[in-house]
Amino acid sequence: MDKARFLVVNSSSLDTLETHRPWLEPQGIELIGNVSFKQLKQDQLEPLLSGVHCVVGPHHAGARILPRYMEQHPSLQAITLASSGHEWADIEAATRNGIVVTYAGPVPSLAEVVADHTWGLMLAVARQIPHHHQQLQAANARRGMGAALWGKTLGIVGLGNIGRRVARRAVGFEMKVLACEIEPDHDYNRRHGIELVELDELLRRSDFVSLHVRLNPQNERMIGARELGLMKPTAYLINTARQKLVDEPALAEAILNHRIAGAAIDDPWESPDDPTIPLPNVVRTPHIGNRVPESVDAVCRQAYQNAVDVVQGRWPQPDFVLNPEVYEGSLRAPHPTGEWKSPKR
Repeated sequence: MDKARFLVVNSSSLDTLETHRPWLEPQGIELIGNVSFKQLKQDQLEPLLSGVHCVVGPHHAGARILPRYMEQHPSLQAITLASSGHEWADIEAATRNGIVVTYAGPVPSLAEVVADHTWGLMLAVARQIPHHHQQLQAANARRGMGAALWGKTLGIVGLGNIGRRVARRAVGFEMKVLACEIEPDHDYNRRHGIELVELDELLRRSDFVSLHVRLNPQNERMIGARELGLMKPTAYLINTARQKLVDEPALAEAILNHRIAGAAIDDPWESPDDPTIPLPNVVRTPHIGNRVPESVDAVCRQAYQNAVDVVQGRWPQPDFVLNPEVYEGSLRAPHPTGEWKSPKR
């Protein structure tokens, strides 16, 4: 039986390639990848797709699986994302071409470690921990004044897998929790004492605003000058979701003009000239919210398992499939193991 070929372009999956090879190869899976693939450009990706059955992504350096690639490479059955986000995938084009798209978003350990990182950023920016560490490194013992979290109000925008875990951690700080959620679970909110409000009210009342929504064309720059203007001058913005949820120039202006107290964001600055870089009330990390061994391993393993299920003719777990319509109608019956055809091909 021919092997199924998986092209690995995701950074975390490339870092852990050798960890997963021993359990995948006996299942007839050939992993294609090396660390240089982290730097793949768009024109370098397409030749690598020849004879590939699955792409393990996402790739963050600008190389995407374009619709024409899907059309030109009929061997491609699956795109599996080792991430909680899926804005990089053209799901409509994949569905059109009978390609199953899966992701690892519901993996519990991923949500837990991102929630941990959210709280780490919240504490770091409120108490100016990185700034004071730098002051000591520079032999400067000057002490600034931070802000307390205990007893304050936390506003969570997006009460999904990660947002709920952030809310649960607020109990230990005796915080009041507000939430803005499009599809709320009212029973869950009642059980955990979470008050559901509209976004504007959340921004007005919260001492800390934490973003946990998926990026899409409708919510890009959802936090702009108007929204920042609603926040208290003593409030902090925390973003461990996607950088583009926030209008960065408007955020810089709000911080520089003391309209809000500060911000902590798990993404690099868009520009090396950003005027907030040296400020003590701004903390940035390079999108490392899930970068702990337990989470990376679990997310990559789930992404691989999703793809193995597809190419071996089994249904992946429904929670991990982004385009179940690929299996509509007569295609709902499982395919025999080893039939290297995607559901609609």
